[in-house]
Amino acid sequence: MPQRKAPAWTQQEIAILHDVYPREGINGVTDLLPERNWQAIYVMANKCGLRSSVVPAAPAPILAGEQLEEAIRLREEQGWSFARIGATFGISEAGASNAILIALCPRKGFRPAERDEKGRLTAQGLERLRLALRRGMKAVDIQLQLGLSAGRVAEERRRYSADLKARGKAPLPPAGGGAAYSGAKLSRQQRAEVEALLLQGFGAKIVTERTSASNTTVGRIRNRLVKKLARKGETLPGCDRDGRRIAAAKQSRHYIPAASLDELRRRILTREPVARAAQDLGIGGSTAYRLRDEIAAELAARGEQLLPPIRRGRSSEARSRSKAAQWLPADRRQEYRNLAHEHGHAVAKDIMLARMAEERRAEASRPRTFEEQLARVAAGKATIAPVFRPSKVLPDATLGGVATGMIGG
Repeated sequence: MPQRKAPAWTQQEIAILHDVYPREGINGVTDLLPERNWQAIYVMANKCGLRSSVVPAAPAPILAGEQLEEAIRLREEQGWSFARIGATFGISEAGASNAILIALCPRKGFRPAERDEKGRLTAQGLERLRLALRRGMKAVDIQLQLGLSAGRVAEERRRYSADLKARGKAPLPPAGGGAAYSGAKLSRQQRAEVEALLLQGFGAKIVTERTSASNTTVGRIRNRLVKKLARKGETLPGCDRDGRRIAAAKQSRHYIPAASLDELRRRILTREPVARAAQDLGIGGSTAYRLRDEIAAELAARGEQLLPPIRRGRSSEARSRSKAAQWLPADRRQEYRNLAHEHGHAVAKDIMLARMAEERRAEASRPRTFEEQLARVAAGKATIAPVFRPSKVLPDATLGGVATGMIGG
């Protein structure tokens, strides 16, 4: 049921706010107005244009002691999500993540942001936070490295962005460099695209490959969509009312080009190893072996037998063919399939190879940051050139200088 709407502020409450808030701050008003929480008092004080010289202490994390240690253990050792930990301790997901990340900051070897005696950020701590925002770091990484809450990071991003805009400066880079991750916000159009694919019966993995959303974000959208459909008496394809899958999901072959499947069938019948043929065609191993089993069943029904693949052991030819088949990275598989739907395997492979070669050339010619250069040296991919030191001390005067002096004389 929806929460009860708070009653309107009375003239007496507003008079108390005007009288007490400037002198005693939120805590003083809270004692006199127990029906109003601190958020409501803070909002109304801002509406009335009131300011207080009293700085309240920063709120403490909601988990502490043995509960905090158990939450950290569940996160670090068991790999639990913040949402699951929050549900276990009866708190919100944000409350769980704030408590755990703030506690892990010094334990992971990071230096927490500088704070005053009230627990508020000092000018130095604020500047470190703004530097992290300028670097385009993810909010969760900033939380861990500076020991801050998610709300503090988000609020400072809003304030800093407004300040940069007012001064005509360049805006902050997107968090995470624009990469898809669970904390990245999606546009309304992107969310609609995710929902449309889910309503077609595709699983989270396929939806993640086809959109810019992370797997975690797709899962959250799916959970909300399941509840929305349940209120209408509907369900996701192949799922029950709670979103549990009760029928087979759409398999990979539903979006793998038919021509690629036909080519894989031909190669299997010509006794090429299944894994190698699947890699070259951008087809997953499970799909390829299911197709092999179907071919074997079809031949067995006709009284025939599928011959085993021809393997060439450790020969140079076998190694060469195996290496050639591994041309397509797993994270580019969907991109290749989209091209294969339109152009066929051979042309799509040529396009992909040309794209990847161009990307490698662009990456090789890109100027390296100092951190990247250090990483290359640590990995043994680069060396540090020694500083040039002349073998002979040069004289203070040069022949040019002497000649010039003679001319002047």
